[in-house]
Amino acid sequence: MEFLLASPIVSTIVSIIVAYVAFKVAFFTIKKVAMNVVTGFITYWVCVYILNIPMDIGFGIWALTVLFGPIPMILAAVYYWL
Repeated sequence: MEFLLASPIVSTIVSIIVAYVAFKVAFFTIKKVAMNVVTGFITYWVCVYILNIPMDIGFGIWALTVLFGPIPMILAAVYYWL
């Protein structure tokens, strides 16, 4: 029984498309993480220096900020404010 193999041209085109999609996904992910860190830091700065909320933020909140943006930082600010 013989197997039908894809031609080298089709394999090359599929490889280029897969590489392009992987690059786009990776760039979107890196951009999203960077924006989450920046917005989380801005939120932290506003809470500490403008609203004068004494916050003791640990590694866990910063890790959640990478994933969810400024939302964990806002919740921590509300916690320390109360």
